[in-house]
Amino acid sequence: MTTAHSLYITLNFLRRENGVNKYHWGLFATDGTPPAGTLYHATDVGRQPLDLFKEVRQIRNPQTSKTMVVVLRVTSTPGTQNLDYFSSSSFVHLMDRRYLPQGEQYWTCRVWVKEVLKMLHNNRRIVLPANVDSIEQWCQYTADRNIQNMGYARAYNDLSWMSSSSTSTQSPTVPMEIDSTGRSTGTSRYTGSKMSIDSSW
Repeated sequence: MTTAHSLYITLNFLRRENGVNKYHWGLFATDGTPPAGTLYHATDVGRQPLDLFKEVRQIRNPQTSKTMVVVLRVTSTPGTQNLDYFSSSSFVHLMDRRYLPQGEQYWTCRVWVKEVLKMLHNNRRIVLPANVDSIEQWCQYTADRNIQNMGYARAYNDLSWMSSSSTSTQSPTVPMEIDSTGRSTGTSRYTGSKMSIDSSW
């Protein structure tokens, strides 16, 4: 179960492509009444694949999603007002290629989550435990290690998921091996279906 006044990264399983698990990434903020909270994510539901828009909605319990794999606490929540503000198009220019982070070919839900976290951290609304690229690697690694729990997602309420001892003695995979857009050399460009995650949660 999630804890109060916390900010989590959520990973929903999408598909397996070229031997790599692909996930839908979101941010989930709890207030004083967990497990309920607010989901922030970039989605293409009702649109062409990767024609993304920001969606914010209330969630009763993220762990009840049939496709949820892990719910990973990153830090204390900055509050919905700060999340609304710093995830707005004034700060994160979703779908504007001029604002793509270096090394990214196009906007994805993963890129959007990382950019929102950076904005919140750079504006001193949260304190991240590591840089967003390291957080990304640990997220993918932890989700892959918990894929068997899909539909009964584990919530990590501390930073133990960022320690290899919590899951394995191995280190997390390097960015090229875990990139969820297929941007690394030797992999195919994203051609999959829309980000269809169940709406029951």
